[in-house]
Amino acid sequence: MELYKDQNVVLRYDDERKELLQVWSGFVPAALFRVIIDISTEFIAKNNVDSLISDVTEQKVVSPDDAQYAASALPEMMQYGLKVMAFVIPKDVFTRLSLKKFSDFGRDKPIGYFNSLPEARQWIKVLLDTPVNKTSGEELP
Repeated sequence: MELYKDQNVVLRYDDERKELLQVWSGFVPAALFRVIIDISTEFIAKNNVDSLISDVTEQKVVSPDDAQYAASALPEMMQYGLKVMAFVIPKDVFTRLSLKKFSDFGRDKPIGYFNSLPEARQWIKVLLDTPVNKTSGEELP
C-alpha cells in the first residue's frame, strides 16, 4: 500500500512483511523530510509494523538537524512496536556521513546498514526469526 509518493520519496507499507519502506531520491527539502518521518512514526503507532527500511541509495545529503530529527524519532517508533530498522546505504559519501547519527544512536538498537534492499530484507527476516535481536550489518565509516 502506497502511503506517499512524489519525486523525492515513496513511502510504502507491505502488510505481508509488516514492512514500512522509505525510498528517497535526490535532495529532499527539510519540510518534506520531516513530514515523511512524522507520517512514518504515526503509521507505526497505528499499525502492525515490524520493520522500517530506509533506502537512501539515491538520496542527496541530509542536514545535521534533519538527521537528528529522524534519529530522535526512532525511540518513539520502537515504543510503538517497531522491532528493527535497516538502511540501504547511499552512493553519495556526504549522505553516508549524515547516517552517522543513526549509527551513533543505534549501538544498542537493531539497526543494520546494507548495500541492497534484498540484503536488508534477508537480515530483517533472520533477525525477526531469532529470539535475541542484535545490531548487525555493515559498519559505517
